[in-house]
Amino acid sequence: MTMVPEAWQNDNLMNKEKRDFYRWAACAMEPWDGPALMTFTDGRYIGAILDRNGLRPSRYYVTKDRVLVMASEVGVYDTEPENILQKGRLKPGRMLLVDTLEKVVSRDEELKLQIARSRPHSEWIEEQMFTLSDMYAAHEGELTPEAPLSVSHVNGTVNGDDSAAMMRTFGGDRRLSMFGYTIETLNMLLLPMVTTQKEALGSMGNDAPLACLSDFQPLLYDYFKQLFAQVTNPPIDPFRERIVMSLACPIGPEANILEPSAKQCHRIFLKNPILSLQDLEVIKATNYRGWRTHVIDITYPISEGSEGLIPALDRIASEACQAAKDGYQLLVLSDRKAGPDRLPLSTLMALGCTHHHLIEERQRMKVGLILETGEAREVHHMCVLLGYGADAICPYLVFETMSTLRSEGVINSSMSEADIFKNYCAAMERGLSKVMAKMGISTLQSYKGAQIFEAVGISEEVINKCFKGTASRIGGVTFETISIEMLDRHMLSYGERECDTLVLRNPGFYHWRSGGEKHINDPVSIANLQDASRMNNKSQYDKFKESSQESTKACALRGQLELVKLEKPIDISEVEPAAEIVKRFATGAMSFGSISIEAHTTLAIAMNRVGAKSNTGEGGENASRYINQEPENNKRSAIKQVASGRFGVTASYLANADDLQIKMAQGAKPGEGGELPGYKVSEDIAKTRHSVPGVGLISPPPHHDIYSIEDLAELIYDLKCANPRARISVKLVSEVGVGVVASGVAKGKAEHITISGHDGGTGASSWTGIKSAGLPWELGISETHQTLVLNNLRSRVVLQADGQIRCGMDVVIAALLGADEFGFSTAPLIVMGCTMMRKCHLNTCPVGIATQDPVLRKKFEGKPEHVVNYLFLLAEEVREHMASMGVRKFQELVGRTDLLRKRDSCSDKAKLLDFSHVLKNALHMRPGVNIVGGSIGQDFGLDNHLDQTILAEAQAVIDGSLETVTINTTIHNEVRAFGSTLSYHIALNNSIVSNRQGSAGQSFCAFLARGVTVTLEGDSNDYVAKGLSGGEVVIYPQKNLPENYKSEDNIIVGNVCLYGATEGSAFFRGVAAERFCVRNSGATAVVEGVGDHGCEYMTGGRVLILGPTGRNFAAGMSGGIAYVLDKDGDFKNKCNPQMVELLPLEKEDDLEFVENLSGGHSDRQCDEYWPAQASQFTKVFPYEYQRALKQLAEAEAAAQPAPEKPHVETKPEPSVRDIEDSVTDATMEKKRLEKILDKTRGFIKYKRETAMYRSAEKRVKDWDQEQKKGGRKKIYNMDSVRRGLRVQAARCMECGVPFCQSSHGCPLGNIIPKWNDLIFNNNWKEALNQLLQTNNFPEFTGRVCPAPCEGACVLGINEMPVTIKNIECSIIDHAFEQGWIKPEPPVTRSGKKVAVVGSGPAGMAAAHQLNKAGHLVTVFERNDRIGGLLQYGIPTMKLSKEVVQRRVDLMREEGITFKTNVNVGKDISAKDLQEEFDAVLLCLGATWPRDLPIPNRQLEGIHFAMAFLETWQKKQMGNKIDHTSLTAKDKDVIVIGGGDTGCDCIGTSLRQGAKSITTFEILPQPPPSRGRDNPWPTYPRVFKVDYGHEEVKLKFGRDPREYNTLTKEFLDDGNGKVSGVRSVKVEWTKDESGRWKMQEVEGSEKIYKADLVLLAMGFLGPERYIINELELEQDPRSNICTPPGKYATTVDKVFAAGDCRRGQSLVVWAINEGRQAAREVDAYLVGTSTLPVSGGVVQITQKG
Repeated sequence: MTMVPEAWQNDNLMNKEKRDFYRWAACAMEPWDGPALMTFTDGRYIGAILDRNGLRPSRYYVTKDRVLVMASEVGVYDTEPENILQKGRLKPGRMLLVDTLEKVVSRDEELKLQIARSRPHSEWIEEQMFTLSDMYAAHEGELTPEAPLSVSHVNGTVNGDDSAAMMRTFGGDRRLSMFGYTIETLNMLLLPMVTTQKEALGSMGNDAPLACLSDFQPLLYDYFKQLFAQVTNPPIDPFRERIVMSLACPIGPEANILEPSAKQCHRIFLKNPILSLQDLEVIKATNYRGWRTHVIDITYPISEGSEGLIPALDRIASEACQAAKDGYQLLVLSDRKAGPDRLPLSTLMALGCTHHHLIEERQRMKVGLILETGEAREVHHMCVLLGYGADAICPYLVFETMSTLRSEGVINSSMSEADIFKNYCAAMERGLSKVMAKMGISTLQSYKGAQIFEAVGISEEVINKCFKGTASRIGGVTFETISIEMLDRHMLSYGERECDTLVLRNPGFYHWRSGGEKHINDPVSIANLQDASRMNNKSQYDKFKESSQESTKACALRGQLELVKLEKPIDISEVEPAAEIVKRFATGAMSFGSISIEAHTTLAIAMNRVGAKSNTGEGGENASRYINQEPENNKRSAIKQVASGRFGVTASYLANADDLQIKMAQGAKPGEGGELPGYKVSEDIAKTRHSVPGVGLISPPPHHDIYSIEDLAELIYDLKCANPRARISVKLVSEVGVGVVASGVAKGKAEHITISGHDGGTGASSWTGIKSAGLPWELGISETHQTLVLNNLRSRVVLQADGQIRCGMDVVIAALLGADEFGFSTAPLIVMGCTMMRKCHLNTCPVGIATQDPVLRKKFEGKPEHVVNYLFLLAEEVREHMASMGVRKFQELVGRTDLLRKRDSCSDKAKLLDFSHVLKNALHMRPGVNIVGGSIGQDFGLDNHLDQTILAEAQAVIDGSLETVTINTTIHNEVRAFGSTLSYHIALNNSIVSNRQGSAGQSFCAFLARGVTVTLEGDSNDYVAKGLSGGEVVIYPQKNLPENYKSEDNIIVGNVCLYGATEGSAFFRGVAAERFCVRNSGATAVVEGVGDHGCEYMTGGRVLILGPTGRNFAAGMSGGIAYVLDKDGDFKNKCNPQMVELLPLEKEDDLEFVENLSGGHSDRQCDEYWPAQASQFTKVFPYEYQRALKQLAEAEAAAQPAPEKPHVETKPEPSVRDIEDSVTDATMEKKRLEKILDKTRGFIKYKRETAMYRSAEKRVKDWDQEQKKGGRKKIYNMDSVRRGLRVQAARCMECGVPFCQSSHGCPLGNIIPKWNDLIFNNNWKEALNQLLQTNNFPEFTGRVCPAPCEGACVLGINEMPVTIKNIECSIIDHAFEQGWIKPEPPVTRSGKKVAVVGSGPAGMAAAHQLNKAGHLVTVFERNDRIGGLLQYGIPTMKLSKEVVQRRVDLMREEGITFKTNVNVGKDISAKDLQEEFDAVLLCLGATWPRDLPIPNRQLEGIHFAMAFLETWQKKQMGNKIDHTSLTAKDKDVIVIGGGDTGCDCIGTSLRQGAKSITTFEILPQPPPSRGRDNPWPTYPRVFKVDYGHEEVKLKFGRDPREYNTLTKEFLDDGNGKVSGVRSVKVEWTKDESGRWKMQEVEGSEKIYKADLVLLAMGFLGPERYIINELELEQDPRSNICTPPGKYATTVDKVFAAGDCRRGQSLVVWAINEGRQAAREVDAYLVGTSTLPVSGGVVQITQKG
């Protein structure tokens, strides 16, 4: 009773004395709570006890001749029926004891009460045990929160000045950064917990780097992966089976277990392990009952650096040990003193070291360990801490941060601190329960200190000191590495050089973010893969392969390995063809439900075309997909999955499979179940899954018929019987020990094993499950292959690897480690259009893949051909690798680890990893073993199965020559899965009746098909009628039992009967054991009583229970109806009321149904129960089912033609309507929308605002005024744009992979999704911070940038993209209006001097950044005003020069020196600058214009566009300048060249009063939408009408652009001036090599009048005089040469950035160049830099 207690914590019906005994026992010993039937004896007494959840079968007979037979099955002991007194079973947590001397059987209740009363447990509890409430009551003085910390402690000071916490540096709590908090931590994890009491969900798996490969200082918790139950024991559903779960724990000193006494109870009893700030305050100050608490500081002085870590650990462990010896009962490990001068140790490391040291010193049982931590906050963190010995945890920084967010309005102000704590605790309880349950553990007491984790990438020295006993197979980070990363986090929080952090860092651990963590599925790889597969483009696939392998090197273990290649590869023609290799490929288990039917069938068609296999997933497959399919478009999935949900698993489904895969776990969330919400359950899905549309479907963890390896072997056998042709597969997930599990699975007769990695999965799950459970498949495949070889089992099974396998290199490495086949999930989805939105769980997939929304499904554009192309491109890559290694046949690759080695070019952290165990060759461990997977068949013995005899007798019925046959015979318990093979063979409309006698074996009548009736006189074991598929099963007791034998008191069938039944009927005269009718979705059943968890997860069918039920009835029941005879009136207390309503039996159809079933089957001996009083029956009716039935009835009624109504004359509507009805203008509509905006589906509901400019008609009227005012009227319609911003922001989907900030989108990596969300939430100030974190000058880019971010927007794939540019501009303009933008000179100066040559956007951005870093910056500009292109290259109506000057003035006030009219290289020497300054940064731009050397180029009136624009700008700004030769007034203007510059020339010419304007563009007119050669997310080359074109069309009646026009000659007016242009039309065609070539069109010559010709054909590069003087190296395009990704030139101290380095580009590119060059210059000057990288992510940059 002490070791295996009942689930007493949530049992309100339990006797108080027994409950107090269990409470006392909990103080004495942790419970065993796993599945077990334990037997025990001392020679006289013999007894048995069953685990608390009834996860083992335990059946017994009591006979007249005084024999008690107990076993896990009935039928093990032969006796005559008349000798049987009782047939029983042990219930969950119950005990049976036999006194062999007195010949007495003691029953559970009396026995336990006797033991409970044997000692005064209730008194002991009352006297000794206490709770936090008792400590609060005894607390002296006022309870106050912790004293507020000073700003200098929280935020640190720089040189004693608190002003360091200014706007430029992160103004929040700096401890957040020190403890590794990110924006994702707050938004994606903590806020949902505090506001919804649940963990947030994610989807699409985990493709971020392992902690041991991360460059972003991951916390130590991230190196630990949760272990989970698979096969060896079952996971639990912690929500539906909450009655067995408990987080309550006693903590504090433990007494001697061998001396039962009141001392065991002298402990604090905590309801859960999370403490509030006040709880901890009370505990720290307590002297209640003589208890004392000692607080141990786990920080150390920052001055000790990395060398201080180990001494600090030793000091903490020693202090804890001494405190235990000194009699303290509680120890608090606290990092509260962490701050500018003190570095916090990892709480986990301090705890682990202390815990193990106390164990070694034999002091651990004397104290409770409590943590006061700023570091831990997530569910996984708490799990790891509890797993390594923590008794209670106070995550103080969580509560303080949430309090701050509440005061800032992020959290509803009505939520009190108590509410925040309560909600956080509730979410944490759910999370902890789920993690415990996935290991099959139901009590926190059993989980604490159990260390159920594997470390990935931690060295032996760290493990031995802090985490002794933890598996860490590949070595990894040392104390030195850990301490360096701790110091880095501290430096980023408090370092003096931290100077440009406006927001909390967001490296993108969960979602890809520019400049942050690498992800396997990054924008470049996604775009390349889609382009390659759609176009079947080998060169594009090579780009994908390259980007994919780069990502893999940064993220995955396999990326640290390389192939051992031959010096001379073999000829590829000798290598096995691709058509054979693709047959080894399969798609992963993605169910129709998680993805759309269109995506699901596309995958099936593609895989069938190439001879590979697609997988149904657990959602089933509609029969129409595997019946009568045409070969080319065959939608049948070859692999049919059988999971715990049993969705649509019918005899027909099983019979139409090539593989039947048992899903033991899935990579995204091993050990967990899932849930398909009602709104996703469409009519098709409901039909496929045998449920009702709109009713949610729960997929439980695999613990109903897979309790153990024996039960899994039974399921394997059942499925083989149900389809003897099919290969039986078992899906496992990688974890330590998976090899041993796989060996057991192989011995259980599996023919195929899939090892999934931790990183895959389309399914929705909590982020804890996605990020923290499971191991890489590289470890799992290697271990499994080695273990199978060692056990000579490898030849029996085919081994498949699965999880983020994307390119040929992944396939080859998996094969070399031991895999035969390969599963692909994410990559095929990407091929079909997936963009990794990670919104699958929201049903809002914008490309129609992971959604059931009919509107969104229409957007699906994937084709089977695309998937086929991808598979063959990948197979060809595999062949190339094989050729390079000299391997001809793919089978020769399998297990050849000698062809793998560790890369030399790994990162510093990766170099610490040891792959020697992974790369062991299994054949060296056991030479000579056959390792050809599946070459030796498993022996199932089906030829001798009883079904073969039945088949022979029923052959006439099967052939159709007879209609019916009746077969009578006996049966015994060795006959398993009776009827399954028969069901596989029979025709649907024929009738077979089989009458049996005896005790049937496991899975009696499993998957019994329609047309078969089986009657059994006797009893049966577990899984009767599992998956019943239309057949009828009748079981009743033997006829010659004793007269006093009552069927309603005796067990007739075992556990898990009718599991996953889809149709048919079952009648049991007797009681069923646990888990009756779990996941019944259509069968009708009658039984005389059931055990615990009856009708769990039921979705359809009807069940009549003519007797008592066990506990937790109807948990998770969302459909179907149960009728329960409740004679004792206690059913209400046994039913789980969460999802069902209990109703009286009153409706006519219910009464009739119950009467017919209970009274209409006299042949089945059920008639005596009717007529009973209907009032004794309770109808169990799920709420969701009621709602769905009501909706169906309403829909049917609506579909009926409405009866004609009598004609009634109505008055006409009044022509004058109410003003609220009549005003429907856009402004009113926007106001209405803003009140009810929907951010989740905003991209569907709202249209893009396209009116960016004021109307052309209004702009026309500006012209006359502009002649007088200098043309300064703006073209933008800012007022209108600003009004609709929240609606436009609601269209942003916050992508998991935001292409808007990728290399195809914004070069700066602007944090677009974040500031869009903030504008949606009206948080303008934080939006400003997010914007300024990446962009120095949004007031420029928001006006002049062509917005590549919008071109790359995911929404732009199939509709108008999100508005980005307007929102950006509005944020910064609003900030200036509010006075938020002020000069912010740096607090400290480095004393280093930097010269920036050029004041265009690159030069200004670099100067701004370098000034922030404290350097003395001087900017040299050859023109008379600062700004370069911004000042003179962009017209005023597009970019006001006041806006430019405003920024220049700000920078000047911040300490930057500007020198104009200084032409470096001419006015002063560049070498002199090099001598005078510590660094010189050249931002010269690309100012050398492209010329047009054709006849008469020398004529007057031909000018470069920039000269024209600059002259006009200077004239407008008051410069005394002669512009007459460059004015367009009254002239015929021709602009040669397009782009923004060409458009600006058009707009400027128009405003100057041009007579006519024509533009020549040599290329064809772009198409209205993207062409095949212009795939998303590349910048859309489509026909656009910009402001200049629109204005010209309005004034002159035509678009000014002439496409396909080549200029041949300028015409002379005879006076040396241009008078016209002779042109010719050209056409473009592709030559044989695919290159475009141009040909003139004969007879298409045309002469255009021209007084002014403007050349706007771009630029060739920088001017060369500075380059020549400094002798700088140039690249082939004449740009200044620097190493890739670097900005240092070949000359010391000289750097280059902007167009002079990368070539002509956009303003936004120039700003990014300036920012990144500044970071490199900063690191060069002082050794390190904390200026942000792309995306505004702050990372420490080392010099060089």
